[in-house]
Amino acid sequence: MNAGLAHSIESLFGPASEPVDIAAFLESAAHFDHSLKPEQENSSVEKECSVDDLRSTLYDIWDDPTLSAYILKNHEHTIGALHSAASKSIRTGRKSNFHDPDRLLPEVATLQKKMDSSKLMSWRVSWGPSYVQRSSQHALLSSQTLHELLKVIPCTSNAHAPGEVEPILASGNGCRLSKLLAHLNKITKGSSSILKGSTTAQETHLSSLSIRVNEPYWLLHQGGCDHFIVFDQIRWDPSSGYPLTLQIIPPLLDLCHACSKFSFMASTKQLCESLEQYEDVISWINDTLSVSDDSDDAVDLVELDHHITQLLTTLDIACEDTSAQLERIIEDVSRGIPRLAYDLHFMKDGALTLQTALADVLLRSKEAVPAETNIALDDLHHLDIIKGHMEASREVLREAESWSTLEVEVTSLILERSYAKAAVRLSEASRSMVVFQNTPEYDPRRTLMVNLQNQLEASLSSALVSSINTQDIVACRDYFSIFSVIQRESEFRNYYNASRRSSIVSMWQNALLTDCEPTSSQPLGALPQPFVEFLQKFYTNFALLLNAERTPISSIFPDPAITLSQFITSTLSSLQPTFAQRLSSYNSHHGETSLTFLISLLRATEEFATSVEKVMDKIESSAASTTQPRFSRIERPATHVRRRSSRISISWRPDPSRIPPSERGVPTHSGGEVDAMEWDQELFQPFLNAQIDYGSLEQRFLEQSLREIITNDTRERVQDIDRPRLFRERAIDIFSVTEGSMSRCEAFTHGYGVIGLLHALDGFFQSFIDMWTADVRMESSGSSSLVQSSISVGELSDLDYTAQDWSNIQFSLHLLASARAVSERMATFETKLRSYLAEVAAHFRLARTDPQNFIIAVTRGESQLLEQSTLNSAELNTLLINISNDAYSPLSAAPHSATLRAQNSAVAGPEALLASARMSLSTFAQTCQASMQKTILSPLRQHLATYASSPVWGSPGDPKLTNSASDLRVPTFSLSPSDTVQRVAEGLLNLPRLFEVYAYDNALAFSLQTLPNVEAELLKTLSEPPPDTPSQSTRRRSSVAFVKPITLDPEMVSSAWLVSLGHTYLDYLTTEVLPSITFLSITGATQLASDLDYLSNIVHALSVEHEALEKWKGYVSMDDEEGKRVLAEERSLDHVLQQVSKIRGWLWAS
Repeated sequence: MNAGLAHSIESLFGPASEPVDIAAFLESAAHFDHSLKPEQENSSVEKECSVDDLRSTLYDIWDDPTLSAYILKNHEHTIGALHSAASKSIRTGRKSNFHDPDRLLPEVATLQKKMDSSKLMSWRVSWGPSYVQRSSQHALLSSQTLHELLKVIPCTSNAHAPGEVEPILASGNGCRLSKLLAHLNKITKGSSSILKGSTTAQETHLSSLSIRVNEPYWLLHQGGCDHFIVFDQIRWDPSSGYPLTLQIIPPLLDLCHACSKFSFMASTKQLCESLEQYEDVISWINDTLSVSDDSDDAVDLVELDHHITQLLTTLDIACEDTSAQLERIIEDVSRGIPRLAYDLHFMKDGALTLQTALADVLLRSKEAVPAETNIALDDLHHLDIIKGHMEASREVLREAESWSTLEVEVTSLILERSYAKAAVRLSEASRSMVVFQNTPEYDPRRTLMVNLQNQLEASLSSALVSSINTQDIVACRDYFSIFSVIQRESEFRNYYNASRRSSIVSMWQNALLTDCEPTSSQPLGALPQPFVEFLQKFYTNFALLLNAERTPISSIFPDPAITLSQFITSTLSSLQPTFAQRLSSYNSHHGETSLTFLISLLRATEEFATSVEKVMDKIESSAASTTQPRFSRIERPATHVRRRSSRISISWRPDPSRIPPSERGVPTHSGGEVDAMEWDQELFQPFLNAQIDYGSLEQRFLEQSLREIITNDTRERVQDIDRPRLFRERAIDIFSVTEGSMSRCEAFTHGYGVIGLLHALDGFFQSFIDMWTADVRMESSGSSSLVQSSISVGELSDLDYTAQDWSNIQFSLHLLASARAVSERMATFETKLRSYLAEVAAHFRLARTDPQNFIIAVTRGESQLLEQSTLNSAELNTLLINISNDAYSPLSAAPHSATLRAQNSAVAGPEALLASARMSLSTFAQTCQASMQKTILSPLRQHLATYASSPVWGSPGDPKLTNSASDLRVPTFSLSPSDTVQRVAEGLLNLPRLFEVYAYDNALAFSLQTLPNVEAELLKTLSEPPPDTPSQSTRRRSSVAFVKPITLDPEMVSSAWLVSLGHTYLDYLTTEVLPSITFLSITGATQLASDLDYLSNIVHALSVEHEALEKWKGYVSMDDEEGKRVLAEERSLDHVLQQVSKIRGWLWAS
């Protein structure tokens, strides 16, 4: 390794350590005492590692404006000299010149001697065009392998399709790894031997290696992809969960050259270029989709399908881009061709006319002027040229004469303290630099000019700092005039800002905060305080400083508003630790509840921004009313305006059609307004990442609130009888928590975070309801305690229900009533949420149509940051447009009842904002309904427990013929239903009595659409309003509209439940009981037909029509001949017929 590369690597990673044996380190760390060291040893270590002497020296130098200005200027000259030495361009640029040691101030010369005597050889960096940049950082255990390290390192080579990566083993007997090792050993010239390991990457554990800390290593994989890896620390950590990815830098993609908005995919360009190299499309497809020839494994069809899909998508994008570009070209050509012929004809006519006129004028001029006059005019022209050259020569001679005495004159004026005259002399010499442009004299004169300007600045620095500290406005104004004349305004502003912001910067740096990480420079005896309290004090002192600086800045600078903005920006950017670092530490300290604390910080910052805007308004009004003195100086170069790179959304840009004609074509912000707004963006920039992450912050806050609410709701503490009541109470608690979510969203994101708000609320409600749904399912599967019923058991004592059954029915009804209450609260909350979204949409619409008078956030800078962030997405735009359209839609008032909302799905209305939560609530209601149906039908199911195994199904004989006493066979005409079916029929007929008792319970009418086996026509009948209900056809805003809930007819609700219960019970009979019959004789078939016919009549009385029951009854009633004939005629065998033919024996006979 050459010396330059070694210096570069050492400067990037630090000096490398000695080789560390990982296994030996682990063994020694395992026996090491990890307890704290004694206080004396800690103090000695701190004293040995202390850098207080260096820190105090650096602070003393930096607090001195003269020394700090000299260091900054010397650093700029050094960097400029390095750039000039490394530049390969032929054109000679501006050369940097260093200070003359003989002309330095005594304190500056002493500092320079100290710096020259410091031996910091390890800091020297050899010049190079590129440096290593860390792409990711990971933490691994010693038990893990190099293969696991390769898997976590982000690398594009891992995403290549098979066939695109060259295998490590080359064809033939050669080995690529062997060739690579031979090459590396050759280029190292025998200084070190590089050997091949005995194990593979999958078998090489980190504990088997001996490595150096801070030394880069090569890590090669995928044949030709290499990485630099550096081990920066080795420590003992008994925790688990590794490997961990600590940091990843996302790759930067170039923008598309067509639209300049989206990232350009290099694969699309490469794919199109490869397509152009083929003449046959089939060959191109085969080569693109082919795998490696050395691979013996079978082709992965899933990966191949993914590759084909990606290829098709890429081709579609390329085709669309080509088509769009071709259409634009055709449109431009077709629009320009018709006028081209006219323009050419017009140009031709004009050229011919002009040619004729010029010929006539030339002819007449030649005839009018005699020959003697032409000779005189030529002589005058020649004399004029000579005069011009002589005057130019005179000016050059004068400038040369003035430059010969420039250094002496300026030096004498500086010694005489005639700084203004020296500045004017330098300004005159600077204007004459144009004469020497592109001549060998330019660079020496430019160097002399810079040196004299530096000498003048160094002479003024001490007096300038003293004038700034004593607030001598007249002297500061004179000094600013001098700095402006010599084109050093930026240096004067640096002096002024550094001197005036020192108190605020020290207050920030020396603060001792209880909820942030401590800094290394905290004074002894400082009182700890919360960050919110300190920030309010900091902003108060900052505002007082700005008010105090308003008058001096207005008197000294010609642009006081821009100067004050730059002063605020430089102060905020010089804070250490930075505002963003303390905000991140503050967020980590408060954890799940950090959102409310961040809102407090943002509110304090917005109050400070409001006070600063008032100061800016005062300073602008005073600047407009007074005329600022103009300094006699040359034109100043344009100041550099810092630009921010961020993704800009176009969702809510102002509509050009709405801008008045007088304001069209005028930029929204002039250069001065951009400079004046820069402080605002610098102030709110640290909050932007947290505002973008508002959705997750809100969700974490709600989840923490939910955990606090349900902490004591354990099954041991809460009885089953109290669970419905507890469900309602907890629903009230969570809706109380979510009431403040809209105010938090408005306070923290000013409406831009409504998408994250909806996702957080929807997930929060869904998790709460799903938790109760799982609890109900577990409750229904196990035993529960008795719940006191509000119905007297004596009224229905003849029914086959136990006390536990009545308790379960009452429990399910109470849960349905609680679900109905939760649904109504959710509807009310959704109405409030929709009203808030409508207000946000209206505010955004006003800001879009009239951006000069309406802003979304507190200040324009904060509004611009939020507008340019990812919060201003297309999804937000679509949501607000839909909310605005729904607000004025006649159908925007959704039914108040959750049942009617689900049943009116065919009517166009606003889309539910909390769709997942409503789906979870429907699932909860369906679970309660299923539990209740299971309890109601449990006695009837018990009646059928032995029905399939009854001996009557296999009894012999023909029941239609019986023998009399005289052996006369007498036919019988009908059979009575069995006792089991009679008990079932009695139970089914008693179901209406059960629902008569609960007919007026609103719980039964909730979520009828989730009842099983209920037809849509019945639900549609229930959802129709009474004839006397007025039509809701008036256009109203959805935020204030309210539809009175329609009371459903109890008889219709009972009918829906009876239909559902009947279908559910008959499904059980036809799918589980009847197919369990093993054999059916003629006598058994007759009895079964009689039972099914009787049961069919019973369920018809309950308005239940069951197709499977009718099929069973029809097929069982057939005799053997008819059944076999129907079986033979059926082409597609019916499932019921197949089961009946099996137990009757028809299928075997056929």
